[in-house]
Amino acid sequence: MGIAILDSDAQTVNLIAEIVAETGETPHPFTSKDRFLELVDPHKHSIAVVSEEFKDVIEGTKQVYDSIEIVGIGTSDGNACLQAGAAHYLRKPFKAEDLMEVLGALRAVGGVAATNGEPSLVASDPSMLAVLETVRKVAPTQAPVLLMGESGTGKEVVARTIHALSRRKDGPYVGINLAAIPESLLESELFGYEKGAFTGAYATRIGKFEQAHCGTILLDEVTEIGFGLQAKLLRVLQERQIDRVGGKAPITVDFRVISTTNRDIEEEIRAGRFRQDLFYRLNVISIRIPALRDRPGDILPLARHFVAKVAHREGMREKRLSDGAKDALMRYPWPGNVREMENVIERAMILADGDTITEDFIPSPNGAARAPGIEPAPGLTIQEMERRLITATLEKVGGNRTRPRPSSASASGPCATSSTSTRGVVKNLTSPPVTWTIRPPRDPGPSVISGPGADWYDNCFILRGGRLWATSSER
Repeated sequence: MGIAILDSDAQTVNLIAEIVAETGETPHPFTSKDRFLELVDPHKHSIAVVSEEFKDVIEGTKQVYDSIEIVGIGTSDGNACLQAGAAHYLRKPFKAEDLMEVLGALRAVGGVAATNGEPSLVASDPSMLAVLETVRKVAPTQAPVLLMGESGTGKEVVARTIHALSRRKDGPYVGINLAAIPESLLESELFGYEKGAFTGAYATRIGKFEQAHCGTILLDEVTEIGFGLQAKLLRVLQERQIDRVGGKAPITVDFRVISTTNRDIEEEIRAGRFRQDLFYRLNVISIRIPALRDRPGDILPLARHFVAKVAHREGMREKRLSDGAKDALMRYPWPGNVREMENVIERAMILADGDTITEDFIPSPNGAARAPGIEPAPGLTIQEMERRLITATLEKVGGNRTRPRPSSASASGPCATSSTSTRGVVKNLTSPPVTWTIRPPRDPGPSVISGPGADWYDNCFILRGGRLWATSSER
């Protein structure tokens, strides 16, 4: 993969090309933005170095080829380049070592995504760039790392990046969520067990530490393990030996440990829920991952990243974020952090019509989520909203108005039909139940529902008074 370079000054382009060549990459120099836009290609270029005078090129390139990481260069504070989509900004004059370091970090992050399919570590905000710098220094060592931060901030992505940049990158990366496994099963999951160790142990099973031999093990949410098991974990970290449940001899293992927590671990120690000596073993290097609301410079780059990710996974065209959507993304406090943003963008990519994501798909700052296509738009009649809702429902089911009823007595979803009359209950979360009658038509075809003052409908979703109602049938 090569590195594209765009600057109107030919001398600057040539100097940067020499630096790029020293890193072992192939430079592709440009002094014309038209030529750059004609030839830039994500299959040929993983990174582009672009002068701030071509801010429109930065924005356009990221919208079309989000996988190309861009380094902005210029003489300003760099905010315009970063807002346009650049991952980094170098202020002129800069040293060759500075550019090499930035290019190396971007190549490393891209390698993580290419190697294991996980989202790359998007770092544009100064606070996350500081995290990335610490990761670069820590990764080649064998030191244990403790990652701290709220849920959804990307601690596991940072852990994978550390592994990918380490000398153990060719070894296994094994993660275990300690909060998701019952404590009674956790010891055997971590250390394994021998055949016959307990009822149901029909074969020997190796644990997570053995699986991570010559690689890295991630202890996700390490503060969730019980106090008793913490002593065994401490011994494993000290002796580099594990004892399988029911085993007769210790087994030597070689691993690097990375642990995470979303709790205040020092408070857990004061409360007597976490061993202080275990904390010292895990906390050789600590990295705090800031919440998304504290790293605003990452919000728009992350949104563009998730747009590209969903488009690639679903085989869709990438959609553009409107200016209103960008403003809404920046205003929202993101209590669920990066994980919440990924869900919001995925929903918007699937539901948004056309090639633009508008602010209607972004949660409002007070936490109330919008529901495009469900809430009635000003000026629309109830009949028009009903028509739109029914059309959208038919599109969801591929135009199939009927679904065969399963052999069980209960209906199979809102489009299920029955050959006999049933009683249905149409409920609204804020209103008392209203009884309706669901009757099949005389001729073969879809079921219809009726009720007091109602027309006949051929769909089991109804919009009344600006509210969405749904039917559930019972004998």
